[in-house]
Amino acid sequence: MTALLAFVVSAVVVALVREFPPVRTDGRFALHIAGWLALWVLFTLLKATRIKWLGEVRDFDAATPVAPETVLPTEEFWPSRPIIWGFLPVLLVPTLVMALAWEPWIVLILLWLALDWTAKAARIVHWERKNRYVLWRGGVRSRPWELSYSPVRPPAPARTATDAPPR
Repeated sequence: MTALLAFVVSAVVVALVREFPPVRTDGRFALHIAGWLALWVLFTLLKATRIKWLGEVRDFDAATPVAPETVLPTEEFWPSRPIIWGFLPVLLVPTLVMALAWEPWIVLILLWLALDWTAKAARIVHWERKNRYVLWRGGVRSRPWELSYSPVRPPAPARTATDAPPR
């Protein structure tokens, strides 16, 4: 969400300050867009494999189990912090400087980042559901970028008023 917000803000600022150059409506523009989308789909599919240096699934499989004494966060990330406000200027400032001083269409890099991070989130969710684990980053303080996993705990069985197990 942070990259998407940075894209919207930078596109509005560039449109108001400098204006975007007109887009050719011939077939070459559509061919360029289709080419970029095909390239993105290709790299996204390659990242979903176990190919060395390209695939991310090997990193997920190499995750270590979370130590039992580790206290895991209980709040959900998405509803509480969809936008990382400290990271927004890191994305926004260089993009605005390049877009205003050089090429206005450079703001599309932020859209590319948003698509890429969304695809990575989808790969992680797929891996978690397939393996019945939850991936964590930063479970080991000395190696904050190392992936760890914890098992998904099934919900406790419901109890009745007489403390008999449900049927």
